[in-house]
Amino acid sequence: MRVSSQQIFDAGIQALQKQTGDVVEYQRQISSGQRYSKASESPLAAGLGVQVSMKRAVFTMHKVNQDYVNASLTTTDTQLSSLQNMLARFQQMTVQAGNDALGADGRKQLGYQAQILINSVDKFANAKDASGESVLKSVNGVSSVLVAPSIELDSALTYQEVMGRTVVGTAEDPAATPANVVGGRVDILTLLGKIKDNLVNGTGPAAQDVDDLQLALTQISKAQAKTGVLQNELDAAVQSAETQKQNTENNRASLLDTDLSEATSGFARA
Repeated sequence: MRVSSQQIFDAGIQALQKQTGDVVEYQRQISSGQRYSKASESPLAAGLGVQVSMKRAVFTMHKVNQDYVNASLTTTDTQLSSLQNMLARFQQMTVQAGNDALGADGRKQLGYQAQILINSVDKFANAKDASGESVLKSVNGVSSVLVAPSIELDSALTYQEVMGRTVVGTAEDPAATPANVVGGRVDILTLLGKIKDNLVNGTGPAAQDVDDLQLALTQISKAQAKTGVLQNELDAAVQSAETQKQNTENNRASLLDTDLSEATSGFARA
């Protein structure tokens, strides 16, 4: 078979055109960082890339939820620490009131101080966060939040588990019950009010009230412990989500991002 000069010339032109096209394509990959310019170049990679992008959006939602739960638990822990300090101060006053040398007048002075503390306890128990939501939620106000794939956490504690009653003013409020302990929890405000009334009347607190005050302190401590457990679970969930997010990002990069080493060497050859 004879090969004409024209065929040799055309073959050279085609080779030049192919190499020029390769140079342009490698330049595009390097400058854009994208392996493909359109989905038709690799439908499989494009389809998988869409799935990966959807997963990235889910992780973004998880991050928002993680920040929300973290802020909520941090605020709750701060409020519980303040309540713990106030109850400890109240306990000190009951010890003082048990001193016979104090007398009725001295107990009355303690009673006035006790009222100030009760007002502060009530204020902190009903505090709002930066968004105007109650820090301690109603019984039905605590929602489970998805903070990582298949991991949900409570976003807050209830007023009932901390203060021993549901939010005052609701149909669930058992405030009319005079007992210190309601449903296995100390009704803290009722207890403090009884102790304060005794002090204002010049008498010391009843022995049962003193015992219940110690139970109230334990109740707050348990609530703080629960907050700590939730925080630890959140930290573990954040780490798990970050690992999965990184794996997803690596998959996306291997599918769609330019391999700079491969593109650079291909560009040099072309």
